[in-house]
Parts: sequence; structure tokens; C-alpha cells
Amino acid sequence: MKDNLKEKYIGTLPQQKLLKLYAKYVNKPKARFFKGFGLAVIPGERNGVYMKTLEGSRPNEPPLELINCRSSGGVFNLGHRHPKIIKTLKDALDGGLDLGDHMLLSEQRALLGEKLAELMPGDISKTTFGVSGGEAIDTAIKFSRAYTKRKGCISALGGYHGHTGFALLTGDIDFKDPFLWNFPEFKQVPFGDADSIRNAITDDIACVILETIPATGGVLIAPEGYFQEVREICDDSGIMLIMDEVQSGLGRTGHFWAIYGGIYPNEKVVPDFIVCGKGMSSGIYPLSTCSYKPCIEKAVFKEDPFIHISTTGGSDLACAVALEMLKIQSDPNFLDHVKEMGNIFGKGLKKIVEENIDILKEARGRGLMWGLEFNNVEDSQLSMLSIIKQGVLLNYCGNKKDTLIIMPPLIVKKEDLEEILSRIRLGITQLKDIKKR
Repeated sequence: MKDNLKEKYIGTLPQQKLLKLYAKYVNKPKARFFKGFGLAVIPGERNGVYMKTLEGSRPNEPPLELINCRSSGGVFNLGHRHPKIIKTLKDALDGGLDLGDHMLLSEQRALLGEKLAELMPGDISKTTFGVSGGEAIDTAIKFSRAYTKRKGCISALGGYHGHTGFALLTGDIDFKDPFLWNFPEFKQVPFGDADSIRNAITDDIACVILETIPATGGVLIAPEGYFQEVREICDDSGIMLIMDEVQSGLGRTGHFWAIYGGIYPNEKVVPDFIVCGKGMSSGIYPLSTCSYKPCIEKAVFKEDPFIHISTTGGSDLACAVALEMLKIQSDPNFLDHVKEMGNIFGKGLKKIVEENIDILKEARGRGLMWGLEFNNVEDSQLSMLSIIKQGVLLNYCGNKKDTLIIMPPLIVKKEDLEEILSRIRLGITQLKDIKKR
């Protein structure tokens, strides 16, 4: 029965036929982009840290077998099709749940909200649910404006918070300008420079939004004391501090929240908002969360409890799945595992840098979130392709293209990491050999 079901959903048509359908009915430039990189393949079977394409990238080539070190930015923190998550979803369906009605009260939202409040730092205890990280960022900025009665927002250059509304306004101009979406009250400053935030503040700034570890921006690590200083600047000016933990949160650094001990163990900062997405889905059911302090709720919902809604945000099924995920990933033993694997991985990447200083500049990161910076963009891009051909799926940082971002699933084991490091090393070595010819 399982094999019959698999055939119903995976490999329904030859890969080349599916690629033509994708180009015709979904996104032709995207299909062309992957073809240009020699990666015009479609994922098929997937399980744990591994995935397999339907066919090879060229005719008559075998399928690619990949270790997923992209993790879709944290969507697959628990790997592909984690058995406990699959069982939870099936049990929830068999137990009578569906999406639920967003206008009504919800048992599952209540239970998940309680668990999130238990895990949040400080007095953050309220949560508004959405579907995507961008939607949750929009919510945080929207609520900050309602609370402060101001319009402006300060974000970091090179940062990324999503492609929707307010979220888009906080990002790179390459994403904003094509849509004529660039408002003067939204400002950007260098990441890691608290003085630049201080100097950008005006009477109309409602919030400062930052990724704890900018992923698209290059897996940057802020100097010690930076976030604490930003917290103080916001307090002095009556400004909301929004921390985007979409990629760095939920245990990715070996601490449940990167802002609360995950960058520097003794630096624990309590923002006004913590936003999560991607990993909240457990790779199975979309969900995002915007969690905040109780005082903010009073300013937003006091006059109208329906002033902000999301039709499928915080669906009953999604909440049931996320609750199981939080139980797994907040377990101290699980977080200790991430710390241990992160130490092994970080040391391995730094050794690769030492062996290849002619092409590599630095390895930096925390836990299982690492950036590998090359001396130039060309070597970064070519190395990415070479490493993927060795069977490790990763990506470059869109706003810092000389850096590859490497995020293995949090369930990765020591032997997996050894294999990943070996393949990364081989991919770089083969590129260097080609360049010598």
C-alpha cells in the first residue's frame, strides 16, 4: 500500500516532462535558472537528512542522492518526514481535527500558545499565528505601529525578513524596487553597529527589526554586547525591538532562542517581539508565530478583537503538529545534541578553511548554522555547484554571494557530519584542480 501511495505522488511523470510543465504553468525563468546551473532536477524520495532527485541532471544520469544542508532555512530542522511529526498529523486527522475556524476560539491554539509562553524569554507570553514568516513579520511591524503610534522602522542592510508588505520594506532594494515598494520611513543601517541605529532614530521610529544571525546577509555574528546595547537604545526611545528568529531560533544555535544565550552564552536579551516561521512547520504543516509582551495586546486588540486575523494561520492541525515539534526541540538533551554537533561541525569547517586559505576566508556560525566565506563571489558560486555534485545540498547567501550558508537538520549525527565535511572538502578540492588546468 505504501509503495502504491508513493507512486501516486512521487515520480508520476518523467522528470523532463515535469520540468516542462513547471516552466509552462509555474515559473519559466526559475526553471531556466536551475537548468543554467546544471541543477534542473526535481526532488523525489526524502527521509531524515537525505533526499533523492527523480533523475539525474542530464539524460541517462542516475538520480542525485543529497544530504540536505540547506534545510530550507530551517523548515527541515527535524529532517524530512520525522516519524513523530508524521504520526502526530495522522493522529490529529483521525482524532477529529481539521483547519478549524479562524474567527472562533481554538483548543489547539490555546495549548500551543501556552507552550510558547513557557519557552519564551522574559514576559513575552502572547502569540498571534500566521502561515508564513513574512506574514508574522508584517504582524510584528503592524503591532509596533499600533502600539507606538509611529510609522518608521530600522532594519539591517543585507538582512532578509520576507517578501510580503512591511517585511519587504525591511529588505534589500533588489527585492523592493521592482515593486515600487520603498518608503522613506523605513531605514537600513549596517548590522552589528549600534551607533548607526542610534543615529538613525527619529521621533517617528516605531521599531527596530533584526535577525539574530542574518542568514541571507552572510551568517554574520554580531559583536558581543551589540544586542544588549540595541535593547537599551530602544528602551530609551520608546521603540519596539523585534527579533527575527525564523532561521536562528527553535534550537538552531544549541540554545532555544539565539537572542537568549545562543550568540554569547552570557548575553540574554528580551526583545518585545520574537517571530518564528519555517521550522514552526516541522517540514509538514505551514505555521508562523508572532509572540510579544502583554502590553502590546492591549494596544492592538482593546477596541476590536478581530482587527487582525489570518484565515489559515494557526490552524488546528498546524498547532497540533507544532506542539509536538516544540516538545522535541526544547528538550535539554536535544539542545545538548545540537551543541555537540555544532562544535564538531564548526571545528571541521574551520579546518577546511585552514587547508584552503588560497580560496577560503572564514567559517563562522553558531550551533548548526554556519557560513563559509570565500575570497570572491566566483569561487563561492563554483564551489557551491561542485559541493552539490558531491552530494551536499547547500546554498549561497543571497545578499552576500561570496558566502555559502550551511544548515544541516538538527537531528544530524556525528557520522553524517563527517560525511558532509568530507564531501565539502572534496568539492572544494575538485574545483581547485579544475582551476589549475
